[in-house]
Amino acid sequence: MEILRFEGAPNSAPKARKRKSNLGTLAGLASVAAIAVLGSTLAANITLGSGSLEFGQGTQVTAACDSDITVTPVTSFTNASGGGVFMLSTISFSGFNAVVKSGGVGCLATTMTVGVYGDTAATPLQIATSGSTAVTTATFALTDSATATSTAGTLIGAYSGAAAERSFGLGLTVPSATAGAVYKITLQSS
Repeated sequence: MEILRFEGAPNSAPKARKRKSNLGTLAGLASVAAIAVLGSTLAANITLGSGSLEFGQGTQVTAACDSDITVTPVTSFTNASGGGVFMLSTISFSGFNAVVKSGGVGCLATTMTVGVYGDTAATPLQIATSGSTAVTTATFALTDSATATSTAGTLIGAYSGAAAERSFGLGLTVPSATAGAVYKITLQSS
């Protein structure tokens, strides 16, 4: 009685090679398709204002009445028993164009709205108090080359600089937002 007989037995090695070959081809095609899909998704970009921005890679600012406005938060220290706190007290603006340019673009008589946001907040922070009313956004308008009007609880400081490059501050009469809570400041024109 023969236990093992190798002569005349069918050879199964070519089938295994063929199966490996098909799996390799399938894996290669799946890799190429995945790279094509991910490459087009990750390389998407948008264009806002004057530059382009990779998707999800930062922020871009556009301004309707002037593209060269600089917004700077200013803090003040409030001393209290047991410790003090830095509060957002003024929002300074510079490079603000108060005259209408030849193309009809300028910030004169344009209503501007300022909002202050926390790190993950979708609603603006309370920035000031006017009487017993919480002020979450401040609205102001440049009414001519020397004056402005603003929301209750805020005060526009004196202009400085030429009409095409105004600088001024939006003071918060009773500041309510701590400096550490402020993550971003928005400026919208309408």
